[in-house]
Amino acid sequence: MVRRRGIYEIKIRDKQLICPFCQNNRFTHREVYMDLAKFKQEAKEQLTLQSFTCTTCGDSRMFQEKNRFDHTMEKHVSIIEYTEVINE
Repeated sequence: MVRRRGIYEIKIRDKQLICPFCQNNRFTHREVYMDLAKFKQEAKEQLTLQSFTCTTCGDSRMFQEKNRFDHTMEKHVSIIEYTEVINE
């Protein structure tokens, strides 16, 4: 499991992630790995999800990290942007 230390504001496809329950915009992060087994097959695939937990109410949201092509930078970038929040 990979965990980013700290508290983050998250953007997914350039939209701010907001907790639907408390309207908070600060989250902790960890990666979640899930084994996917097809029906009656022994071969397994592994799905990696980015899990974001609200720092206020504890609600958890998971997203699959994918890449999109950024035409200004002319390269593939992640759809998830992390901005670390420094508590003062």
